[in-house]
Amino acid sequence: MSSAQPVKRSGSEARNIESILKLEHDDQQSMSALQKSFHAVGWFVGTVYFIILQCFCLVVWVVLNAGPLSLPSPFDPYPFPLLSAVLALEAVLLTSFVLIRQSANDLQSDRRNHLDLQINLLAEEEATAILRLLRKVAEKLDVQEEQKVDVLAGETNVEKIAQHIRAREE
Repeated sequence: MSSAQPVKRSGSEARNIESILKLEHDDQQSMSALQKSFHAVGWFVGTVYFIILQCFCLVVWVVLNAGPLSLPSPFDPYPFPLLSAVLALEAVLLTSFVLIRQSANDLQSDRRNHLDLQINLLAEEEATAILRLLRKVAEKLDVQEEQKVDVLAGETNVEKIAQHIRAREE
């Protein structure tokens, strides 16, 4: 029998995990009850349980209206016009639920991407500052440096890089 031991995390790793969990919790708390219910429906529609429930309901509907156990007075006789209308309405509503959920997920993804970009830009600035400091240390110790270090230690022009990327995409 193997016992799972908790993974030990560094202080910064634990803080980062807590920060991410807090951001996600704050996102959840900022949603209204209606939005939360739409998300729940959108989530459920994407599960196997929904498919099973949908198939079960269809079989019950057909059996009650045209099967061997049909009601004496079926509420939706063959060719099931009411079932067709219900399924059409369901398709419209479920599509809306899924699109609402996807839109919220896209917004959350955009926020995460923006945060990721900000962190990457900060990390780039920090790395540049470290390279400059190391260059000064290397000069004091009379250590030969590579030419590539001069390029890497220079300022990174984010706008210029973004323009270059856009030009390549066109």
